[in-house]
Order: sequence, then C-alpha cells, then structure tokens
Amino acid sequence: MRKRIRAGKSFGCRAACSVVRHRRAPHMKKYLLPILQAAVTVYIFARLFGDAELRQNAARALAAADFTWLVGAACAAALSEILCATRWWVILHAFGLPLRWRDAVAFSAIGLFYSLGLPGSAGGDAVRTMYLMRLFPEKKMASAFSVLADRLCGLVALVVFMTASLAWNHEIFLSGEMGRVIVLSATSLLGGALLLLGLWWTTSIPALGDFVRRRHPRFSPHLLESGAIFQQMAQQPRAVATGCLLATIALAAHFLGYYFSSRAFGSPLQIGSIFSIMPIVDTLTMLPVALYGLGLREALFNAVLGAFFGTPSATATLISLGGFAAQAVVALCGVLFLPFVKFLGPTSEARRQK
Repeated sequence: MRKRIRAGKSFGCRAACSVVRHRRAPHMKKYLLPILQAAVTVYIFARLFGDAELRQNAARALAAADFTWLVGAACAAALSEILCATRWWVILHAFGLPLRWRDAVAFSAIGLFYSLGLPGSAGGDAVRTMYLMRLFPEKKMASAFSVLADRLCGLVALVVFMTASLAWNHEIFLSGEMGRVIVLSATSLLGGALLLLGLWWTTSIPALGDFVRRRHPRFSPHLLESGAIFQQMAQQPRAVATGCLLATIALAAHFLGYYFSSRAFGSPLQIGSIFSIMPIVDTLTMLPVALYGLGLREALFNAVLGAFFGTPSATATLISLGGFAAQAVVALCGVLFLPFVKFLGPTSEARRQK
C-alpha cells in the first residue's frame, strides 16, 4: 500500500487528480443534461413569476378556477394514452409480436410512468423495448423496430396537425414578429426532422446499401439494419395507416386536455384556437431544453396565446400548467401496473411460435 502511495506521489498530484476525474466523469455525464434542463426550467419560472402582476392575476385565476374541467383534462390525457397504446398494439402485430392488448396498455402505462423519472420520452420507449425483448428474446430487432414505428406514426400525426394549422391560420401567424419567429422555428424544426427521416429512408434502397457497404464496411451493418424498418412498414400498409389514424385521434385528445384546462381558468379561447397553437408548442418542446418541457412550454403559451389571441400572461401560464398537471397525474397512475408486470406474458399464439 505504501509503495502505491509513493508511486502516486511520484507522478504528482495533478496526475492523480486527473485519474480520479477520469473515473468519475462517466457517472457525472449522465446527470449533466438533467441538471442543465432543471436549471433552465427554474430560470424561466423565475422570470415568469418574478412579475408581481402575473402572480396576483394567477392567484385570482386560481381562486376562481373550476377544477372540474381539470378532471376532464385528465380524462382526455388518459384517453390519449390508451389510444397510443392501441396504436402500438396494432404495430406490434404488424411486426410479428402478438402481444395482448391489455399487456400493451400495461407496458405503455409503465413506460409513461418511467418517463417522469427518466426525462424525455426516450426513457419510456427504452422501458417498453426492454419488456418486449424479455418476452420475445428471439425478436429483439423487431421489438426495437415496433417502438420506432410507433413513434413514426406519432410524427405523421403531428405533421398533419401542423400542416392544417398553418393552412388555416397562416394570416394570423404571420401578423406579429414574435409569433412569426416561433412559428417559423417550429416549422423549421419539424421540417428538419422530416429531412433526416428521408435520409434515413434512403438507407433502405438496395443500390445505396451496396454503396455504404463498400465505403463504410464497419458502420454499414447497424445503419442498414435500422433502415430495414421502412421495408417492414411498407409490407404492412393497412397496419401503418391504422396506426397513423389512431395517432391523429390520440393527438387530438391530447390537445383537448389543454382546451379543458383553458376552460378551468375561465379563458374565452375557442377549441380551434388551442388546436391551432398546440402543434407549434409540442414541436418546440421536443427540444431537450427544459425538464419535461416545463418552463419552455409556459413561455411558449405566453408568447403564442398573447401574440395571436390576446390572452393574459397569467391565464396562459395556468393553462399550460393545468394541461401538464393532467398528463402528469395520468403518468403517475402507471405505477399501478408495476406489481402485475411479472404476470404479463405472450399470447398462446406466441407460445406456439416458440
């Protein structure tokens, strides 16, 4: 032990400290992003509620709030999640994973619960993928593809609502400078995602696949295997169309929850107004800037509703927080499925296939 200490001294204090830092770095890195996101959330809320007038108006709105509408918002959020689970169940059968509907709902609920503990939707997706790989160990690639295909259906629904919103409200969206910047940012972000999706799709083209194998032999297997998801989706057009339809209805139920939140705080906003701004807000809150989108979502509600519909800042902030609170309550209910997950298993059809 003394020799080791002396050897450490011979290298100098800086060298020893660098070794310790190198060993601790991987553990610190996984907490760095959540810490930064939490800092951004706290900063935005401090800026918002640092306004004394906003605090007073928010207190009056809370005192006069009809919380029955927030119960309706929670029901709308629950309906949205059930439709999302049904969408995933349809995709699962298309990928040869015959999971029961109730099991798909249970896995989705547990994934939703873990998404609160693991910031970002990727945490819940990882949990769903893990459970599937345990149930179908011989179909690990199909398990991962089913979750990706489920997300792609959700992206299609978001594009549909964004396109409809821009077509219906383009004159309003281009009227104010701040609103114009926000709308263009959301459109650019969604357009960039579609561009990357298109580039990903090209990896499923045989000629391009041969080119990638020749030029990048080490990288090509993983890239080409992931591109095969588009080939599998193309072989099941009816399931994919059903998944996109369910995703559209689920997203509408999600938007409906925020409309109920607006009614809870006495806002005169029409349902069309909420549906027109929600695709913009949801697109921008996909950025991993704030913790669960908190703070960023409220700032966007303030800017968009204030610029386009003249909604007071306090009311816009409470509408956003009420909608998120309804979603959080539904997500927390996912813990109720944890005691039963060990009893979940594949269907008899899956057992026969094994």
